[in-house]
Amino acid sequence: MIPLRYLLIIPVLALGCVNCAGHRTDGGTEEEDLADTPESPRRANLPAYTSAEVQRGKLEGIVFPDGAWQVPVSEKGKIRIAATWLKVRAERVILAGGAGVSSPEYARQLGQQRAMAVRDALVDEGIPANRITTMSYGADLPGKGGDRVELGLVPTGEKPF
Repeated sequence: MIPLRYLLIIPVLALGCVNCAGHRTDGGTEEEDLADTPESPRRANLPAYTSAEVQRGKLEGIVFPDGAWQVPVSEKGKIRIAATWLKVRAERVILAGGAGVSSPEYARQLGQQRAMAVRDALVDEGIPANRITTMSYGADLPGKGGDRVELGLVPTGEKPF
């Protein structure tokens, strides 16, 4: 049997460990260490999908059946065309997902799942994942809207890989 006084000490010790987990003994902080590393991940500074810098309509959007999030077999050809385009040109692509369903929250989730499915298909075709950005507009997808993923191109000024 464990005495009651020991049971009361355990939560206090655990709280102390949580509070000092981020502290260092040499006076520095973990954030300072991460800032000094050359491999620190950087977020791409991309324009918004709806901005004038993004070229929309050069590649055909991927159309999905109602409620589906997996890329239909009938749309695989569009994926191959998009991958060929991206292999030849040094551009980043923004995949904007849409879904024509009644619930705004579900529409955003479904739009994101669709954009991720197209992203995965492009990666399978040899496009580096760091050149692809996904987002969801749900029912508010600009352009043709509806149950589709639109591809927006962002010129980088670099040579293709």
